[in-house]
Amino acid sequence: MPPACTRGVRISFYRDKILMSTLQKPSSAPDLKRSIAIASVIMMTSVLLSRIMGLARETVLSGYCGTSTEMNAYVASFIIPELLNHFLAGGYLSITFIPIFQKYLVSGEREKSWRVFSNLLTTGTIVLAVLVVLSIVFTRQIIGLMGHGVPLDLTVRLTRIIMPAQLLFYWGAFLLAVQYANNRFFLPALLPLCYNGGIILGGIILYPLIGVEGFAWGVLIGSLVGNVFVQLPGALRVGMRYRLILDLRDKDLYTYVMVTIPLIIGAGMTFSNEIFFRYFGSFLKGGALASINYSLRTMMIFVGVFGQAAGVASYPFLARLAVERKFGDMNNLLNGITRKIAALLIPCCGVMIPLSAQVIAVLFQHGRFDAASTAATAPVLAVYLAGAFPFAASTIVMRSFYAEQKMIFPMVTSTAIALASIPCFLWLSTLLGAMGIALASSVAMTVQFFVLYWTWENRHSFRADFVATLMVFGKVLCIGAVAGALCLALKTLLAPRIGAHSFVQNLLVAAGAGIPALAAAAVALHFGKVVDVRELALRFAKRV
Repeated sequence: MPPACTRGVRISFYRDKILMSTLQKPSSAPDLKRSIAIASVIMMTSVLLSRIMGLARETVLSGYCGTSTEMNAYVASFIIPELLNHFLAGGYLSITFIPIFQKYLVSGEREKSWRVFSNLLTTGTIVLAVLVVLSIVFTRQIIGLMGHGVPLDLTVRLTRIIMPAQLLFYWGAFLLAVQYANNRFFLPALLPLCYNGGIILGGIILYPLIGVEGFAWGVLIGSLVGNVFVQLPGALRVGMRYRLILDLRDKDLYTYVMVTIPLIIGAGMTFSNEIFFRYFGSFLKGGALASINYSLRTMMIFVGVFGQAAGVASYPFLARLAVERKFGDMNNLLNGITRKIAALLIPCCGVMIPLSAQVIAVLFQHGRFDAASTAATAPVLAVYLAGAFPFAASTIVMRSFYAEQKMIFPMVTSTAIALASIPCFLWLSTLLGAMGIALASSVAMTVQFFVLYWTWENRHSFRADFVATLMVFGKVLCIGAVAGALCLALKTLLAPRIGAHSFVQNLLVAAGAGIPALAAAAVALHFGKVVDVRELALRFAKRV
């Protein structure tokens, strides 16, 4: 998966910060609510469209590359760019830059704001350019540390093509930041669409000529269009003024570095998972790394829709309640959101687990992604789906800490769990192959969620609420298990009669087994008083 994956999670966090800054600006209540509503709709729509484009990208990749070794090379080629982007804090840039930038905007010192912008952009570009060149020179040595499951020469070539895109993402982060700081959200929302669109078009046009390298060139093209060509007009529209400034003694540069260092050190599970699955997957035979990638991307669609979207929408309210020190209301909001995510996601994943082969076949089985690829990928998806809820719910719990400005604890906790999970990844990947990597990831995210959630509840003495929510989770888990069993029984009856070879056959089996099981789960959730299904359905219909 391109670096936009983990970057997208980090972007969603600083987007939340900007939404909160909008809340804190003096303006009339109606205008305030309208601004927040418009921004939320734009960004949540962007999240949804980005997931759709990401799925389209993986579908195109599967058709051309399947689960071949060249797909392994493409997936592995992002490991150095991911690390480079993380250690330069490209994805976190707006968390640290925007408060400095806005300080001068609010005080009316726009000239100083653009001076800070110019100095940070120039300094970072020089440092990053040096690191990009060094990474390109030593690509072969770094990739050589990975396993033999990825072809060395091809992976090196792909990595070197993709590497310069990190400069484009760094520039784009600044262009996005100045737009967010001025409450402009539309053009930033187009970034992931342009990025994924570039990869898709690059693959379709260039693959017949140069193979999988066409997708790598698509990464570079999509990065240029999305980060520069689309964002530059928006930044100029809000008054962007860049001058060539290099002042290493500037106090704002020092502040930026000091605030950024803890974010770099805090390599949490979301980022670490992207590195771990690539590294440990590279030691597996065949197209195992490609199968892990397809499975993880499919699962992350649900995490993005249920977790990331809910986090974007809820964070401004959590932050306002934190400012007002209404921790009881914060806890009610947190518990309400996590319970709804559980009620929606766990039964859905419970139904999809027995249908994992049909889901993979419908989404990816065409071209070079054949029935054998589906058979290898489906079990990995099933394991990832078992951990989808903690993946989604962790984003909500971490935002509760962020709303209180408690950044260090969740980062330290997440980093400690990531480091502790390394032996688990090593052992399970050796024991179970690709499924072992998915299992290690799911276990680590589950531990992270419950540690953070218990700590939040315990800090504010909401232990009774914690127990009550756990009971709800248990009830939903039982409903999901029963729905999954019903789905498996229906699939067992339908698959021999309908067949499971073509796209239409797999779609009919999935619909015939999945829809009744989901309906049964909805009835159980409603009469079990977990959620009011009718209210949710009416609210969804109204929003649509």
